[in-house]
Amino acid sequence: MVGFNSENRNAIDVKYICQICNLILRNPVQLDCGHRFCRSCLDTEYKAFVTCHQCPKITRTNDIFYDRGIQNDMKNLHINCYVCHWNGLFKNYKEHLTKYPFNTSHKPKIKNNIMLQLKLLTEKLHELSNNVQILKAITQQLVNQSALYQLGTEEKILSVENTHQNQNDVSSHNGILLWRINNIKDRSNNSESVTSPPFYTSPDGYKLCVRLHFNGNGIGQSTYSSIFIVLMRGDYDAILDWPFNYQVIFCLYNLINQDNHIIESFQSDINLKAFQKPQSDMNVGCGISKFIPRALLEQENSSFIHDDSIYIKVMIRSHPIANFILPYVMKIDLAWPIHIQEEIIQELIQKYPMQSFKLSLTFKSSTL
Repeated sequence: MVGFNSENRNAIDVKYICQICNLILRNPVQLDCGHRFCRSCLDTEYKAFVTCHQCPKITRTNDIFYDRGIQNDMKNLHINCYVCHWNGLFKNYKEHLTKYPFNTSHKPKIKNNIMLQLKLLTEKLHELSNNVQILKAITQQLVNQSALYQLGTEEKILSVENTHQNQNDVSSHNGILLWRINNIKDRSNNSESVTSPPFYTSPDGYKLCVRLHFNGNGIGQSTYSSIFIVLMRGDYDAILDWPFNYQVIFCLYNLINQDNHIIESFQSDINLKAFQKPQSDMNVGCGISKFIPRALLEQENSSFIHDDSIYIKVMIRSHPIANFILPYVMKIDLAWPIHIQEEIIQELIQKYPMQSFKLSLTFKSSTL
């Protein structure tokens, strides 16, 4: 059952209005972010977590609580009944609606109220439909403008220090790399390139590493830092499917404002040499030439740098995540177990089921 309607609903403080049903709160519950909804409006059945409808904050279902404080505040709200001439306090409104004999003379008013709700719903759906069409057009335009740039084998001339990593020092076996890069100021000033520890997509999966060129590589060189995924010769290559066909996601964490992470992704192009079975220790890389504006790393008190270090997250996905969902994904608490984080990602995908955005995963990919 949704919230309570009233004739003067639009004049009531918005904090007493459920932003799902757009009616006065019924059995109000509060999430970790502080937003409130009708208990019946939140879909919590069989879910360990819920995402707020007003912000990206995620709350454990067990942490949702009945807000007695706001319920007590609502008792003295002045209410005008939406089907008759009754007016009084909210604490008496439910009893009035239960006992009042709604006769035929009130049916037109009830019908008008229903029609109003349907009109509002239709307008909202129309607005959402227009937004979807605009987003589709933008997506297609970006896809048409995107291109793959062949950058040769420039990486072969990297210093021995950067290219020879300890192959046994594997970072993870779950397709996720959380990479802290130290000495950012010196590395950036010296235009170094640095390679991450290896990681696997699964215990028996593909072996990869990541390369970051502080001075850029290819388009945007000297103005952007470039990042590339590199396939390495792994222990299980003989029994894996080739070419490598996965989504690659890069995120540079903004350590002050989660809304300002730098996030890029692309879908591997199975025709490129970069994604074929490695015939040497590692393939040429493929990634994002314009990943980080160098100015962000060089400015004083950069929100991306803490203790002269930056933090980059890399995700390899067999089932792609649409680009517009990635900002929500990157706000998931890293302290939670991987299987819990994956549950939240699946909830986000179900909440925003827009498969057309799969096209956007090909943006800005470059081959090294």
